[in-house]
Amino acid sequence: MTKAIKLGIIAIVLGGCAHLQALDPQVKSDWDRALYYARANADTGNYFAAGRILDEFVRTHPDTREATETQFWKAAYLVDPANEQGSLSGGIAALDGYLAADSAGWYRNEAIVLRRTAAAALGVAGQTGTAVPDTTRQIVRDTVVVGSKSRDEQIAALKDQLAKSRDELAKVSAELERIKKRLANPSN
Repeated sequence: MTKAIKLGIIAIVLGGCAHLQALDPQVKSDWDRALYYARANADTGNYFAAGRILDEFVRTHPDTREATETQFWKAAYLVDPANEQGSLSGGIAALDGYLAADSAGWYRNEAIVLRRTAAAALGVAGQTGTAVPDTTRQIVRDTVVVGSKSRDEQIAALKDQLAKSRDELAKVSAELERIKKRLANPSN
């Protein structure tokens, strides 16, 4: 899983550095401004305001490519561990919606990696969600210790595995935070 996370991070960073181009310079300018203020609000923990800014952009620029791309950012904010109103399962569903809406989305690769990471984190946390495939929930099932160990040994092994899973989840959360900050400043 660590190798997959590293590859995912690389894909997100490379995708975050991609330049967005719009045909209408006013839409491009408005998009850059909306994305800047949405990111600034998300960085301060005001995810509600970030979502409202993106919603306002969609209202004022409907049927633009940029309006479609707001779905990615709203989904990314939902899976952000710092977002108290977000959830992994809600973010996964939103990422699924973004991926289903447009096969050529600007952030498609990032959305795929972020979705996989969120699904893995959801599996590690032992949560369930209808949007998570059975292969993700299998991660939790694989931790069951089988064999001739006593019940106490099995419980101790499961506690050790739970501690390792929590450490892994903390690492994933920290890495997602780092990615979010990197995406907020693609020029760095």
